[in-house]
Amino acid sequence: MLDRMSTMPPLDGSGSVATPRRILGIAIGLSLLMTSGCAAYRPSESGYLGDYSGLRKDPFHLNRGLGLERARSRSAPAEAVAKIDSYYIEPVQWLVPDSNRASRNPARRDNFRTVLGQSLREELGRLKPIVEVPGPRTARVRSAITVVNLARPVLNLALIATVVSPVIVGPIFGGSGVVEIEAIGPDGTQVAAVSCASSGGPLDLLGYYNKSGHVRKAMKRAAHEMEETLEGR
Repeated sequence: MLDRMSTMPPLDGSGSVATPRRILGIAIGLSLLMTSGCAAYRPSESGYLGDYSGLRKDPFHLNRGLGLERARSRSAPAEAVAKIDSYYIEPVQWLVPDSNRASRNPARRDNFRTVLGQSLREELGRLKPIVEVPGPRTARVRSAITVVNLARPVLNLALIATVVSPVIVGPIFGGSGVVEIEAIGPDGTQVAAVSCASSGGPLDLLGYYNKSGHVRKAMKRAAHEMEETLEGR
């Protein structure tokens, strides 16, 4: 009897035999969940920036957490940067729809704005001084958070705790964010701009179990993209 039980095929959650076709269907379904979540977050064009016509699609790449990162940017001309001696960081704007989960939590919303503002100060401060009062050669840096997708820790934990296939399934419901930034030169023209979308990846593992972790990293990565754009890279 025991020998017979040991040779029985595995059952799925419904009590049915987990056939190779059923297992393949589960695997394909999980793959679709992963890819659809990433595809939904692309560089935005909210209307906040003064000009989008000069933005060009950057090469597709993975961020340091090995999540997807997509950006459209306009690199700063060297002659325009030469006329700037400092940067003034304007307050970060929140353009995420009120229906978004993050918008319904004022503390979380303000935290994301703070992280982006501080990251811009750190990144751009490596290039030129950050001032509190604009001078005649100061460039104003305007930024807005346009899209936020919080991670889903409960669902990620459920994927690990629930056996749905012979394959170990890791967390897939990560967070992401989209940010638009531009630098306005002393003459009022746009010097550089970027619209950056970034999502969490496997090296950002803890972010799958914290609603805000991946979004905070997306803010930092957008600020770094702006720093590179102002350097003309």
